[in-house]
Amino acid sequence: MINGQTLEQEVNEPKHYRSHESGIEAIEVTRWLQFDLGNCWKYCMRYRDKGTPKKDIKKALWYINDFHKYFIDYNNDSTFIHKVPEDVIEKMCKIIEAEPNKTIKNMLEVVLQIVTQNGILKPTDYEFAVHELEQFVETLE
Repeated sequence: MINGQTLEQEVNEPKHYRSHESGIEAIEVTRWLQFDLGNCWKYCMRYRDKGTPKKDIKKALWYINDFHKYFIDYNNDSTFIHKVPEDVIEKMCKIIEAEPNKTIKNMLEVVLQIVTQNGILKPTDYEFAVHELEQFVETLE
């Protein structure tokens, strides 16, 4: 038993996977997203769950910046976006609505914007969310 769970439960359904206020597990969304976007989403959504919030937010920043570097072209349009099912978009909206931290909420909204606007990224929204997250990470231990 680990944390009151069998090894199989700890591997397949750890308690922290459903600890977000929305009750939605990160993988229900991330499996549908491009790798960098999915990892940014996951690290934002679960940054409080493993006892390493600063490290996890830094990882979220790394992934959103990697996406921007490799998948946003000169027209500020993504070169790699595929259709995400409507029920996943609804889950993303529920997660954003339930997210108590405004800074995290803003970054999740940027990822949602990228997904729902066929990869078109508003530079001001992206820059604001990244800057805000960079400032937030400095307040964490």
